[in-house]
Amino acid sequence: MKKLFISIVICFVLMGETLAGIWYAPGTIPHDLAALVNKKEMLISKPSPRMIFVGGSSVLSLKGPLIEKALNYSVINMSLWGGLATMKHLEEIKPFLKPGDIVIVTMEYGTILDDDYLEYTLTNDEGKKFFFLMAPERHIPIYMKNRNFFNLIKIIHELSQMKVKSFIRNLTTLNFSHLFDIGFPNYQEEFDPSGDRARPYMVFRPLQGIQTHFNYPKKKNIAFLNNFCDFASRRKARVFFYFSHFPEEQYRANEKYINAYYELMSKYFKGTLLNRPLEFKYPEKYFADTIYHLNDEGENIRTPELIKMLKRAL
Repeated sequence: MKKLFISIVICFVLMGETLAGIWYAPGTIPHDLAALVNKKEMLISKPSPRMIFVGGSSVLSLKGPLIEKALNYSVINMSLWGGLATMKHLEEIKPFLKPGDIVIVTMEYGTILDDDYLEYTLTNDEGKKFFFLMAPERHIPIYMKNRNFFNLIKIIHELSQMKVKSFIRNLTTLNFSHLFDIGFPNYQEEFDPSGDRARPYMVFRPLQGIQTHFNYPKKKNIAFLNNFCDFASRRKARVFFYFSHFPEEQYRANEKYINAYYELMSKYFKGTLLNRPLEFKYPEKYFADTIYHLNDEGENIRTPELIKMLKRAL
């Protein structure tokens, strides 16, 4: 019995050492959200003065180089997916905020006006997992302090499994030059140096998300923005906010909720509002595959308009 117990203990120790070895070894994770790791590296390395964009996939078509040229700021597009709660996303930005930084936040309407989707952004496992991957040094002590050992091991195990799959795929495809990349596989081919998508969104019809179910906004759901504004102020940084682009038909159908959102932000937001929602109301022809994704024609209008708004605010 004693020998069996010792054997079991040895097995667990070896498994733990193997898992730790895989976890700490460099390697990519074949999931879109692993790009958070690469974007964090960009956030660390880009020089000041900096404009840091935080939002969902609606911001990924942005033309960062145009903004850099027009405003003489380093553009860092940290945006990735609307399902990543903005509140949590901003928490990951905090440790890297520098004096003179401008953080530009936007939230796709569903993430604040759709109660069910708002709850999803705050609770989904994908967000938790990849924010963990982005900054394990910050999250591991939190899990340990809360004695949440099971979920800590579960997240590390799942991410390590994905890393092994990516490593094996690189070996079998003879892709040796990328064996020890980090973050999202082939990140440099999918994103430009500002963190924008390297290629425009493809166009499909009908647009996804046209059946919106919005509600009136709640003050408590935007409180985190002011908390971040206070933090940024202490770091001698500034926070801007702009209301997302939206198709004309869906805008008209939800105008009362969107107007209430604007009124709430106008009254309580401590940062700088860059626009009114109607200023980014566009015909459907400017959208790609969803009500939040602009095609290239639409982005060629949105980015210059955003540059004008930023110039006014600066």
